[in-house]
Amino acid sequence: MNRQHLSPKTAPDLTGNESGTAAAIQEKEDWSYVERELSRSLEKHVKISLTVDTAHGTSQLRGFVTVINTYLKEIKLREEDDWQWIRFDDIRSVQPSA
Repeated sequence: MNRQHLSPKTAPDLTGNESGTAAAIQEKEDWSYVERELSRSLEKHVKISLTVDTAHGTSQLRGFVTVINTYLKEIKLREEDDWQWIRFDDIRSVQPSA
C-alpha cells in the first residue's frame, strides 16, 4: 500500500526523453560531490568557495561550514567576521579554497 514518492528531480522521465534521465543522473553525481565537500569542510575545517543563487543573481562566498542541518536543508557558512545560513537549493557549486 505504501508507495515511494519520487520528487521531480528523481522521478523517471515518462516522456521517453532520455536527456531528462541523463540530466537527473548528472545532477545526482554533482550533488554527491557538493555533499562530500561540505562534509569535508565541516569535519576538517577546510575553507571552501561556494557559488550560490541570491535575489540579485549569483554570488561567490568563501568560508568554513560550521553546521549542516539536514532537516531544514541548509548549512551555516562562517566567513571572515560573519556567518550566514545557505539553503541546499541555492548552492550551485563548491570548490576547495586556498
